[in-house]
Amino acid sequence: MKAPGQLRAWLVLARASNLPTVWSNCIAGCWLGGWNSWATVLLLCTAGSLFYIGGMFLNDLCDVAFDRQYKPDRPIVAGAVTPRAVVAAAIVLPCAGLLLALAIKPNVLLWGAILVVVITAYDILHKRIAWAPLLMATCRFLLYLMAAAAGVLGLTPRALGFALALALYVVGLSYLARGESRVRRTSSFWLLLLFAPVAAGFYFDSTPVALLCALPLLLWIWRAFVLAKQSAGRPVSVLLAGIVLVDLLAISPTSLLPWLGFAALFGAALLFQRYVPAT
Repeated sequence: MKAPGQLRAWLVLARASNLPTVWSNCIAGCWLGGWNSWATVLLLCTAGSLFYIGGMFLNDLCDVAFDRQYKPDRPIVAGAVTPRAVVAAAIVLPCAGLLLALAIKPNVLLWGAILVVVITAYDILHKRIAWAPLLMATCRFLLYLMAAAAGVLGLTPRALGFALALALYVVGLSYLARGESRVRRTSSFWLLLLFAPVAAGFYFDSTPVALLCALPLLLWIWRAFVLAKQSAGRPVSVLLAGIVLVDLLAISPTSLLPWLGFAALFGAALLFQRYVPAT
């Protein structure tokens, strides 16, 4: 393959359009953990990205038989990348991420190691168990805790609360993605989970600023509901980009710079989705 085509195959394999949500998780988690330094946050975002990409590579390796039957356009099955190269990357990237986590703090390494274990369990089991979305949500929960552990205060109550709220949000969108939820009465429970971050925001802070920070997420969830009436797949991508808005609500910034930063990450997630599928 030509270089651009080869690069795209790897980006599709990595589901790279979701990387801005990993970065926003790391920034928000560290913010809620008392912040640290920009160098630390850069290490966190890099480690989180390596864990995520390595997990996506392993995911496709575990799904080769399924993809051969139902998704023959996936990079490994289509022959765009070799299984041997993907296996090597799936091993090397998480190991490199753990080294970066160790360079930050021992506690960050601890949460990072647990995260890698859960990511691996999800990749191996997600086609075999109905509760796989809980494992996926646990991955985001642990990423938040890893980022918060890098802060000067560590695992604060707000960090734990929003880690749980994000996990519930991911459970809701994951069941929607698996086709086990639709916009109708039988799926109302899963759809209600999407509002868990809003409930957490109101629990920790009910000031006008916090209410303003909840507005983008509420409008985005409403947009996903509207799109769900037209297409079953599009709302999932919309809600994945909405993870950035969950993180914005988590930190509820009072200054303009964080708003601009999260707006840039949100825009990047939407832009990347135009070129690389999010699911």
